[in-house]
Amino acid sequence: MLDKDGNPIQEKTSEGVQTVGAEPTMKYTEQVIDKSRRVCPLSTVMVEMLVKQMSAELANHALYMTFANYFEVEGLPKLGIYWRGRAREEYLHHSWIFEYLTTNDALFQYPPVPAINVEITDRIMPFAATVDREIETTRGINKIVDQAQKESDWATFQWLNGEDEGMLVKEQVEEESISRTILDMAREQATWLRKENAILDFYNGLGRK
Repeated sequence: MLDKDGNPIQEKTSEGVQTVGAEPTMKYTEQVIDKSRRVCPLSTVMVEMLVKQMSAELANHALYMTFANYFEVEGLPKLGIYWRGRAREEYLHHSWIFEYLTTNDALFQYPPVPAINVEITDRIMPFAATVDREIETTRGINKIVDQAQKESDWATFQWLNGEDEGMLVKEQVEEESISRTILDMAREQATWLRKENAILDFYNGLGRK
């Protein structure tokens, strides 16, 4: 309410001087906010999808460590170093997701990691399998991006597409590219001693060791 001069009319109350007819300050806020965000800003579906992706990243870690073991036993220790590096990257991706969930106060149980049951038929097989595994990983991450867009969860959308921790979309472009290139190198007509040197040198040159 305004007086004849257009100024708000004020009156003394038990809670102090207040403007007559003014809406309670928090009334509109309480009407429009998503109250579930008081606990966690992520939806239940988003938390479930991110936890599932954590499991996938840990499974990749276990698979690549299996390949590291194979090549080291085969007498190709530099390929063991390469696969250990790839495994560390997968564990890092899982850690990014863990930190994002924790930062957003999402309470979850740590996911199970599927047991590795893979038959390594020859030395090329691990490299070809990695290309396919990274394509599958990209598919899973793209589903999370789609869900974030569907929910208008722009914070998660930006986190997935960012340039720092959580840049899983960009990271998968690199993961698939590296995997294809190294598969081509593994298929070259050369001794495996030469190929392991070339593969590790290439990988280390990317600054990902």
